[in-house]
Amino acid sequence: MATSPLVENGFQNGFLSDLQQKNLRQFIALVVPHQGEAFEKARNNTFDSLLHSWSKDADVKKQEKLKAYLDLLQRYAQKTSRKDFYSLSSSEGTEIIQQTESQKIFQDLLNQILSVFYNNHGVWAAIGYPGPSMNDNGKYLGGYVNKGFDQLSW
Repeated sequence: MATSPLVENGFQNGFLSDLQQKNLRQFIALVVPHQGEAFEKARNNTFDSLLHSWSKDADVKKQEKLKAYLDLLQRYAQKTSRKDFYSLSSSEGTEIIQQTESQKIFQDLLNQILSVFYNNHGVWAAIGYPGPSMNDNGKYLGGYVNKGFDQLSW
């Protein structure tokens, strides 16, 4: 697993243990399992963004819910395989995550991960997404007609 630039630069999240951070990184890898350099970079950026935003959040209850969820994943992993969650295979980890899908913290975390990950322009290029039909200022960029969107293989 790659080290986060935030961790390398001495960023302290102040609330997640090293084990919880490894489990969060594994969770991200399991919910966005694309392979390739652009996707790995986007996963690292997503991890950094989550650490940063949750660390700055003044809502201690929200932080505690995240910690409790990551601890729950760890307990399930220990119970089913006697391993740390971050060291499980994709199928083992996915099976554990599926047991927690009905929890609100799962939905909140998943939504935040997907939002950050799929708003990464490197991911857009890697999956062949031509970009939005409007820019951030609301200027119409011509939609998707004649931009090759209809020629994508997916």
